Amino acid sequence: MDLKKSVLVIIVGFAFWAQPYTSYSQTEQQIKQELDKRGIDTYEEVQAELRKRGMSEDDARRQAQLYGINYDEYLAKYILKQKSSQSTVKPITNVESETVDYTVEEEDRVDQIEPQAPIKQSKGGLPYFGYDVFNSNPYANQQGLVGNIDPGYIIGPGDELRVYLWGEAEFQFEGQVDINGNIFIPNVGQVFVSGTTYSSLHERMKQYLSRFYSGLTKSPAAIFLDVSLTKLRPIRIMVMGESKNPGSLLINSFATTLNSIYASGGIKTTGSLREVKVFRNNKFVSNIDLYDYLIKGAVSEDLRLMSNDVIFIQSRMNAISIQGEVNREGIYELKGNEGLIDLIGFAGGLKPSAHTQSVTIKRIKPLIGRPKATFDREIITLDYNELLMEGVNFRLQDGDEIIFDRILDKYNNLVTVAGSVFRPGQYEFTEGMSIGNLVELAGGLRPNTFFEKVDLFRRDRTGELKFQTFNLTEVLADNSRIDLLLQADDSLKVYNTEELKSLETVSIEGFLSEPKTVLWRENLTLYDLIFMSANVEDLEYQNRILTSRADLLRFQEGKTEYQVIPFNLDNVLDRRFNAILKPKDRVILYSRDINEVLDQSVTIRGAVKNGGRYALTDSMTIEDLILQAGGFVRTAFRDSVTVTRENFDFTGNLIARVHKVSTDMDYLLGMSPESSNTYYLQHNDNITVDLIPGSDEAREVKLTGEVKFPGSYFLKSKGETLRDIIVRAGGVSQNAYLDGARLYRNGRQMAFSLDDLLNKDDEDFNLILQPYDSIHVPEAYYTIRVEGEVMNPSLQKYKPRQNVRAYVKAAGGKTRNGRKIYVTNVNGFTEKIGWFKNPKLLDGSIVTVSAKPPKEPREPGKFLENFGTIAAIISSTLTTIFLAQRLD
Repeated sequence: MDLKKSVLVIIVGFAFWAQPYTSYSQTEQQIKQELDKRGIDTYEEVQAELRKRGMSEDDARRQAQLYGINYDEYLAKYILKQKSSQSTVKPITNVESETVDYTVEEEDRVDQIEPQAPIKQSKGGLPYFGYDVFNSNPYANQQGLVGNIDPGYIIGPGDELRVYLWGEAEFQFEGQVDINGNIFIPNVGQVFVSGTTYSSLHERMKQYLSRFYSGLTKSPAAIFLDVSLTKLRPIRIMVMGESKNPGSLLINSFATTLNSIYASGGIKTTGSLREVKVFRNNKFVSNIDLYDYLIKGAVSEDLRLMSNDVIFIQSRMNAISIQGEVNREGIYELKGNEGLIDLIGFAGGLKPSAHTQSVTIKRIKPLIGRPKATFDREIITLDYNELLMEGVNFRLQDGDEIIFDRILDKYNNLVTVAGSVFRPGQYEFTEGMSIGNLVELAGGLRPNTFFEKVDLFRRDRTGELKFQTFNLTEVLADNSRIDLLLQADDSLKVYNTEELKSLETVSIEGFLSEPKTVLWRENLTLYDLIFMSANVEDLEYQNRILTSRADLLRFQEGKTEYQVIPFNLDNVLDRRFNAILKPKDRVILYSRDINEVLDQSVTIRGAVKNGGRYALTDSMTIEDLILQAGGFVRTAFRDSVTVTRENFDFTGNLIARVHKVSTDMDYLLGMSPESSNTYYLQHNDNITVDLIPGSDEAREVKLTGEVKFPGSYFLKSKGETLRDIIVRAGGVSQNAYLDGARLYRNGRQMAFSLDDLLNKDDEDFNLILQPYDSIHVPEAYYTIRVEGEVMNPSLQKYKPRQNVRAYVKAAGGKTRNGRKIYVTNVNGFTEKIGWFKNPKLLDGSIVTVSAKPPKEPREPGKFLENFGTIAAIISSTLTTIFLAQRLD
């Protein structure tokens, strides 16, 4: 019998249909056609067919329900002739349906999947994280998908059962539920199991087999039964989106979401690993983040699939790369609430060698809101340590490239010793360590050590390696010398006597950045030494070096003088002349300035913005120099300048010549390509730009304090006076303390009395003001300051009737070292207070007590010497008087 027709027998055909049809009406029509062909059109004939097959009506109802057919409605519509309210279904002649032949072993969909292509990498060679896990499919054999069977699992065609009896009777049987829902047991017959739950399968089989094995129902039981599932029927699901093989897929009915992704071949690199969604009956039921599976080994939302479930893999949200000193470089995908800290966690953390103080982020500016600029990429530098301390999880965006550089391969506390020591190598540097300490750490000196030389190598601030040579005997004798203290990264070389037998040097000096000594070697040439020591390729150096003459000084055996061998430097550099150097040779290079001035300059001063000394250029004119000096000031006289030029004719008294040179303003302003002036400047010329006669740049004075309108005032004329300015300022205020007014000129206070000027009309104090003068009219101070040689220098309250000595007394009086009293009034006048003077003071005055001059120390015996001299003079005088009286 044709297989397709056999599954349509009577209403029991519900149980034999291999797969649900795409149309409910289509299934009913095919069943009806088969029934008509067999002549079954009454309810009694249906019952007879069921009994023939060992099925009850309940078995038929369950089997029909599995395939979407209602058993009772079908009987009422087609067998009992009760037409439903539905319109007549037109027969469909061209039907495409998916069926599964359960008599044939179901081939796994995985076998039909194309071989995996290598995972694509970014331009920088970084792999996309996680996608390669699908390259080796652990679920190619779907038997591996079986787990603990759900008790509610419904048995259907395609499931394989194992039936095992033991006790008084024993047999074992494995069989598949056929297309009719029956399983055939040898020597027993067939039993209908389709539609039975796994939990009730054991009881159904027991009831059926007890007809043939009564020991199953005895009490106590004499025969025991075990029924188990050995293979499950497949289910059909859909894998859509960024799958490598999207579409319909047959998988084991115990498969999960993750199993289905493996079975479909995995996910493209354009697909997201962070959000794999599962839809059931058009409703969202689950979302899987595969990073949990890849990093933690756990998938909490990996639910078991059911028939017609849809797994949707969306496009990846972003691609953010991390490289450098991380444990797992690659391109990762981040969710919206994740940042740099999460990315580092996904990458397995940082390596110990990662430099975290400057993390580089290369970023492409976002499409939305991108400014109009030439370049759309930018660099961001972060301090990762600072972010951790502040608890900031820096947000990243699509396309970001994070780079963790490697720390420097350099130690900050390293010193090295090599040569004639017992343990040469690297050692820890400690503050205050000396050369002797390092030698001691290295186990001391070996025999045959050369004690007259030890070299200390050290890099200067420019990174150039230099060395100093010391006497090893002196170093070990005095270990406390400052110049013997080591620094980090120093290197020490200790020599033995055998090494120094062949240690010869040659040197080069003269027109170099600094003299240089190198070790001599066989076939070392003059060209080699010059090329390694002088910057001969630099154009400026070439312009300054004297190429017509250089000297090779050669040591002469048995003589103290060197032999001088002149040579042409151009010939050496052009390889037209060369010489093999010998030990102790010295090479001297010369500069052209031995015969000429190389750095020629001129000086400009006066009414220009940036006066000073400037380098002389070829054919330099007055206009060229003025432009370099920033141009004229506002009040400059621009028609001509004065040039003072040296005169070397010393036969007379003329030492310089002065020229008035006109300026070409058209050339200076660029209106003419060449200057009409043929006067060219020479080295050491001095150019003076004059001011317009009668002009001054600034005639400003400042008036502050107790005047009506304080501020800055510009002088109207060169003869404007102090009174004129005060009148222009509206006069002084009522609170003005005229005796305390001060006038400053060139930063120093002038002594004058504003009170005498304004109240006494003393014109002696009506000063003619100068530019930058500053006048301050204060309020009253109400204080007197006492300082100098008093017991308690202090600021005292001003009392109008109190005299100067009272203030000194209030300060505790003079000290033993106190001498004269001086009073400096606030207006700048100072007077000395004699024995009989005790004047009253002006408010704000300063009282100063001067100190006695220090006594000169007496020399021992000086007093007796002076006393003897005086006594001799007195004796001689008395003798002269006595003789004069006797003569009278």
